[in-house]
Amino acid sequence: MLNAAAALGLTCAAAQAETINVSTWAHGAPLQEAVIATQPDLLKMIPGEIKWLPISSGPAALAGMKGGAYNIVNGVGNPPVTTAIAKGVDLKVVWAQFYDNAGLVIDGSLTPEEMAGKTFGTLQGASEDFAFNGWLDAKGLTGKVKLVGLERQAMVAAFKTKAIAGGMNSEPGMSEMVAAGGKLVATVSQMAELGYPALDVVVADAAFAKAHPEVVQGYVCAQLGAYKLMTGADKKAVFEKAGAFVGAQPEQAVKVGTNWPIWKPENELTQRGLGEPGKIADGQVAQAYFKTGQWLKQAGRLDNPPSLETIVAHIDTQFAEKALAGGCK
Repeated sequence: MLNAAAALGLTCAAAQAETINVSTWAHGAPLQEAVIATQPDLLKMIPGEIKWLPISSGPAALAGMKGGAYNIVNGVGNPPVTTAIAKGVDLKVVWAQFYDNAGLVIDGSLTPEEMAGKTFGTLQGASEDFAFNGWLDAKGLTGKVKLVGLERQAMVAAFKTKAIAGGMNSEPGMSEMVAAGGKLVATVSQMAELGYPALDVVVADAAFAKAHPEVVQGYVCAQLGAYKLMTGADKKAVFEKAGAFVGAQPEQAVKVGTNWPIWKPENELTQRGLGEPGKIADGQVAQAYFKTGQWLKQAGRLDNPPSLETIVAHIDTQFAEKALAGGCK
């Protein structure tokens, strides 16, 4: 088993000597990249030598990609990708990974209809914030509640002291708020059904993808393979190995990995995902980025959000098409 320190600096050998800089989140969740890193059969799909680089911020990672620090970035949400596109970062969205594992928790004595006039925490500027604001709008609560930007653990603490009546938080904060007397009224996946998904994707540097399409293809194939292992009969062992890579205890890794809202491959090339080939503008990913851009502009965080046409130009379905058509080695 790998310890966290060794794993995060690990260089995984594959077929060729070229080094591929790939991000991994430093948050202890055994997600797809951690599964890939700990499964030799998946690593063999990628023609190159992967250097796993820990990140803690989507915007910083995409800024690093522009500077050449990363070839592939995992698990980046709506605001970072939308902002990067607006700022001219030459990237390609190549695979949808998962919804944020988050939800709205309110005081157990309240109903959603009774939220008006009360204060709630939000992860300001994050994908979860976008989804929460969309949910409030859909429920007719925009402008009727007070939102306070809080970090995840600060939100839990504020809820426990009754400083806020609830909030939009991600795991493990979401469960901690429920344990402290809250009730979960809507998950990110449920908010997505209202048209406000907080989703995370794999992004490749466009120049790198053009120069090394076989590497990006291999990585997308490994993502597909990781999904199959994460939902297969031996998923417990898979999550335990992936958990060791990110420094999570085995029991925690299995619980977190099993409950994470991973994107189903059959949705990748549909309106629920990247979009059907030739109809990317209708896909949930493109629509989410467009809505996120408008929301960021209204919030004063982005002066010139990207057009839908510009967003579509940054989504490349060719790798998902080949993977889902049985083109993985």
